Amino acid sequence: MQTFCISTLGCKVNQYESEQIASLLRSRGLRQVDHPASADLRIVNTCSVTIQAASKSRQTVRQVVRLPILGQSPASNIPDSKASACQRTIVTGCWATSDSEAASKLPGVNAVITHRDDVAQRLEQLIKLWQTEDLHPPKPNTRRTIASHEPSPEPVGDEGWIIQAGTPAAAFTVNNKPHTLNLVNTNLARKHCNLNGFGPGTTTLPLLNDHQQAHQRAFLKIQDGCDAHCTYCIIPNLRPKLWSKPVEDVITEAQSLVDAGHREIILTGIFLSAYGRQTALRRRRSGWAGHSPLGQLIEELCTKVPGLLRLRLSSLEPGDLNNELLSILRAHEQVVPHFHLPLQSGSGHLLHRMNRQYTRDDYLRMIDGLHAAYDRPALTTDIIVGFPGEMDCEFDRTLEVVDRAKFIHIHAFSFSPRPGTAAARWKEDFIHGPIVNERINLLNDIAARHSLAFRQTFLGQKVNLLVERPQEGEPMQHGRCERYFPVYFDSPESLIGRSVDVRIDRINQKRTFGTLV
Repeated sequence: MQTFCISTLGCKVNQYESEQIASLLRSRGLRQVDHPASADLRIVNTCSVTIQAASKSRQTVRQVVRLPILGQSPASNIPDSKASACQRTIVTGCWATSDSEAASKLPGVNAVITHRDDVAQRLEQLIKLWQTEDLHPPKPNTRRTIASHEPSPEPVGDEGWIIQAGTPAAAFTVNNKPHTLNLVNTNLARKHCNLNGFGPGTTTLPLLNDHQQAHQRAFLKIQDGCDAHCTYCIIPNLRPKLWSKPVEDVITEAQSLVDAGHREIILTGIFLSAYGRQTALRRRRSGWAGHSPLGQLIEELCTKVPGLLRLRLSSLEPGDLNNELLSILRAHEQVVPHFHLPLQSGSGHLLHRMNRQYTRDDYLRMIDGLHAAYDRPALTTDIIVGFPGEMDCEFDRTLEVVDRAKFIHIHAFSFSPRPGTAAARWKEDFIHGPIVNERINLLNDIAARHSLAFRQTFLGQKVNLLVERPQEGEPMQHGRCERYFPVYFDSPESLIGRSVDVRIDRINQKRTFGTLV
């Protein structure tokens, strides 16, 4: 076993955790390749936030295990014991946790690792086991899937390790330090190993210290877990244990990412606003008046990480963007004026039914506060369309908030009755027919209109870009500005990864164009 490939579905947290898994495997001498057909270890990091995501995860696993290793001529598209002798497939992530039995029964799957496991430890054990098997192959037809509920294989000696010649020392990562009392959570991650049968999950995966693939912006996960139990959401069943990365680990990792060439870092988490908290439920928090652990962390990052040009927050719960946190964000120029603030619905009745922790008026006050604090803040959001009981009047209330906030992008998606959630039981209130698609199209049209008007206010002005890698066949270079929207420009030399200034001189419905200053 020498090569691996990771296929990732889902959110920014999954993307970050895939980078962690890749870092661990590289540190053990495996070489990462771009396509699963070139890999003899294939990992699918799955998503289960909606029925569609779960279905897509299952489909992706089936596709991955059917791919023959390049250079071989399979007799059949159906994986068998002979194929698994050359390749292994691991399924992990949220769908692997919610439907572990189904995942383990898929033909060609060799192991399922869930959030109930110690993901790093399980990976280490499996790699040792399989590398030893490659040296001493078992008898034919004796391989089997190692499901998450089975005992982990006993570690074997180091004779099976494959260390690539010339691997730089920087590729060898270190595990997170033990959590420090009073710095982040007062409860240690290990203390909660048996909470609802869940182990430490992904919290023991290594810190990142290498350049992340695909983007010039680096994801940095600082928080995991949610116990808010919105009535439509399955995530608290899959990641119930709240965990926050110690401040000193966040600083160390951020500096490593900056040193590796990332100028912008995106802080991410399952419930980012719960960083440093023992619960995501605001009504159960005590002793936090006038105190924002997330704000304190942002101050540390902005003052102790030289070379950090931009700091972006992946998503904030509306009720947590209070005056104290807002004043901290405004005090540091690295924090960009772009905020993703999930709305879900503009109806007070539906927000209550969703078990969201804010009211319609709370959300509007927060929007007004942002516009007062920042010059043209870029606002983006999530909206659930067709939530049980969403009548025309309820949707009209959402449109009112959308027009007032002037979101430049809306992630509008249809309600998914995820089994195991309260809202999935409200079948008599389900919204059927084309009305959901009509509402989604309307929201997208409104967001496009607001985006055009917003970008037009920058015509003739200079903005700063971090230049991204262009898509194949794209003649122009582009980068995202502080306010999130991409700007395209011409340059005789490649500027990928560079921070450049561009003057915006042309705007159309879909793109913004500028001239390099």
